[in-house]
Amino acid sequence: MGLAASHSRYLMLFARKSDIEYRGQLINNRRLALATQSERLAKLYADKMGNRILNVRVDGTNQPLTTGNLSLVNLKALYAVNNGPVPNGISPKALEEGLRNGSIYLKYINNPEDPNPPTGVVDWRASTALNDRLFTEDDEAATAMFEYETAALHTEDRKLEVELKNIEIQHSAVQTEIDAVKKVIDKNIEKSFKTFG
Repeated sequence: MGLAASHSRYLMLFARKSDIEYRGQLINNRRLALATQSERLAKLYADKMGNRILNVRVDGTNQPLTTGNLSLVNLKALYAVNNGPVPNGISPKALEEGLRNGSIYLKYINNPEDPNPPTGVVDWRASTALNDRLFTEDDEAATAMFEYETAALHTEDRKLEVELKNIEIQHSAVQTEIDAVKKVIDKNIEKSFKTFG
């Protein structure tokens, strides 16, 4: 093989090596995206398993929290937001979140018949009329979805891992061929310079 042909082959192999390395980077990026997706899925699952519900005890029964049934609670308290009433159109979820983060609070009613009415904010966590518990009704569905999605992500990751190993084998073969062509070029150069030297 002549020097020009060897050099052309050498450049072609370098281009192929670069292409293989680029494909490997793309696969690694896809695996990184799968890891991010897996992390997001785990957080969603943890949120589903740890979600809580606030129930109101009305007439001896537990009912989901709403502005309507909160006013029926025998707390001798008025619910309020920044010293004003809670709007009736507020969703139960927003009401519950407001109680949990403190933007909505319970306040004692000013009863004119009571000579020493209690004042201040009512701690809803200490009330027997409000029941805060883990919401477990959706746990089985969340577990099934998590297991399914996790299995799908692991399968995709294994496929990408096999593809990456194949690319690594191709990269190793191309590198071996590059080394062989480089030796041929070096021998051609050495012969040429010995002839002229």
